[in-house]
Amino acid sequence: MPQEQVQEEHDPFGSGKLPSGRHGLPRDVVVRSQRERMVEAMIGVVAEKGYTEATVADIISTAGVSRATFYEQFADKEDCFIAAYGTVMERMLTFVADGFAQGSSDDWVVQIRGGIGALLTYLAENPVAARVGIVEGFGAGPRARDRYQQAVSSFFPFLDSARNMVDEPDRIPTQVARVIVGGVSALMFNEASNGRAADLPKMLPDMMYLAVTPYFGHDRGIEAMEETRVSA
Repeated sequence: MPQEQVQEEHDPFGSGKLPSGRHGLPRDVVVRSQRERMVEAMIGVVAEKGYTEATVADIISTAGVSRATFYEQFADKEDCFIAAYGTVMERMLTFVADGFAQGSSDDWVVQIRGGIGALLTYLAENPVAARVGIVEGFGAGPRARDRYQQAVSSFFPFLDSARNMVDEPDRIPTQVARVIVGGVSALMFNEASNGRAADLPKMLPDMMYLAVTPYFGHDRGIEAMEETRVSA
């Protein structure tokens, strides 16, 4: 197998660097390393400058690769961003899924609190993810918006399972889950776009009211909100 010659490439995101000079690494290892660094570079640059202002030159400089290497793997800046955006959303959803699964409770309200709470905590502790995943994705074109919708739609079935717990499920509009997700998304966007991602966990009680009330009524929504405040 032919050897690749690459310059020493430092990765500021912690995934390491390839050895300088000639080496015997397989081609697929080199390509994977380059792609990972470009994806992480895109995440960092977009978080700092915004998608519109980010350039391919920024990406390759941060990743330590050539322009030719970039275009071997991505058609253009948007193509690279979609890969980066997918990485951000996968990390976020993994954290949220763990939040839903925490504890042994099968109480819908407790599980919702765990999931939404995990999401808000993750974004508060990872401002780069908040900026890229919640703010910049909406301005990066329809492919990124479709990726976001694909991600959040995975929660619709669980949210809507609450209708099976009420006496007259047919009286609950079929789009309630979408409305809840839309409301939560709008609140997160407003905070993150104004540099207040760190304050997102404070919104959990209000979001609990938003999630619980359509299914279980105002009184249960108030209870869920107060329970969340007490447990915070």
